[in-house]
Amino acid sequence: MITRRAWLRRYSINNTMLILLQRPDATDVRPIKEWNKAGRRVRKGERGIRILAPCRYRARDDDGNPVTDDDGAPLYRVRTFKVVSVFDVSQTDGDPLPEPETGLVPAELRGAAPEHLWSGIADQISEQGYTVERGDCGSAYGFTDFPDRCVRVRDAVDDAQAAKTLIHELAHILCGHEERITTVPRTVLEVEAESVACIVAAVAGLDSLPYSVPYVAGWADDVDTARQSAERVAAVADAIITRLQASAPTAPVGAP
Repeated sequence: MITRRAWLRRYSINNTMLILLQRPDATDVRPIKEWNKAGRRVRKGERGIRILAPCRYRARDDDGNPVTDDDGAPLYRVRTFKVVSVFDVSQTDGDPLPEPETGLVPAELRGAAPEHLWSGIADQISEQGYTVERGDCGSAYGFTDFPDRCVRVRDAVDDAQAAKTLIHELAHILCGHEERITTVPRTVLEVEAESVACIVAAVAGLDSLPYSVPYVAGWADDVDTARQSAERVAAVADAIITRLQASAPTAPVGAP
């Protein structure tokens, strides 16, 4: 899930899991109308991937009048869900799809990292009121000092690893781990932070699987640990990616 989430951002966690249960090798999943718009057609006889779509209705007050928000935009409510079909690109024929522009040069963890990936993540950490520094971290790659509002990343690592670690520490902050550290097992906190880092790194073009999968597996010793954190992981990862998209100096990170 954490690797596929890089391209399944449009779907909820439940629908992501439904898609991957039905088609584990999916790479680009869209409704048929979107494939038609992209110049591709679903092949005859292809079986759709079934997901749940919300049925939205215009919200109304007790007198039956339409309700709007503070800006005058109409409000909608979800009353139920319906089953709809989507299709993977492998089920279609037609015009070749353009390669997504990431705004980042793919790099391995043992090599260089795109410079603006580090700066983009560091800016998000600074916006939360923390300083960012490189230095000795003992046996860890990095840590977040909540009382002193400081994030430190080990200086004796390649830039790619340093950037991935910085994402991990930002995830600790955005997942609310300062407030939850006394009530939530450390297993959950580490699963969340590294899962977020893996998703964001994948969108950025950094393959963190050789490190992230054993790391997460070592903490997530039961299925419930991962399930409890899935929604939080997806939301925080998407928030980080959205901010990177807005601040990238060239093409947005992970742009479709």
